[in-house]
Amino acid sequence: MERQVRVIGLAKWLCIPLGCIMFYGTVNSFGPFAARLLSLAAMAGFFLLMRNEQHRLIGETIAGDIRDAIQEVGNVESFVEIRRVKSGILARVYLVNAREKAVFVQRAITRKLEECSMKKYLWVMQLTDMPAGVSLEETQQKLNEKLMEELRRRHKGE
Repeated sequence: MERQVRVIGLAKWLCIPLGCIMFYGTVNSFGPFAARLLSLAAMAGFFLLMRNEQHRLIGETIAGDIRDAIQEVGNVESFVEIRRVKSGILARVYLVNAREKAVFVQRAITRKLEECSMKKYLWVMQLTDMPAGVSLEETQQKLNEKLMEELRRRHKGE
């Protein structure tokens, strides 16, 4: 999987020659101004398409490793949320009524992510055990607040 991510990371730079091809292919038909706009649109579209695919593959790999680690521990109901933030990937694991299994799940996830080739892209990993009656939105809000507190503390140098 890491090889695919690297190949896609390099392939996104093919947008430059593709933009040039678009320019030279359309300059006679539409004129230089329209050809520049079309080539820029083609370059940006291809670059964003490749970058999004690269991030999707990274997130899918990390989520798969987390799910595998949870399966190793046993029958624990869980949700895995992967978000892309500017600094990297944010992974959140929501366990439902895991209680004493939560510690074992955390250890298994940590062990599995240490072996993962995509761990360099993982910026933050949050794990929480929530009761069945609590809504996911409330738990997400609490995790967002904890993340902001941690970032503020790191920024102040504590």
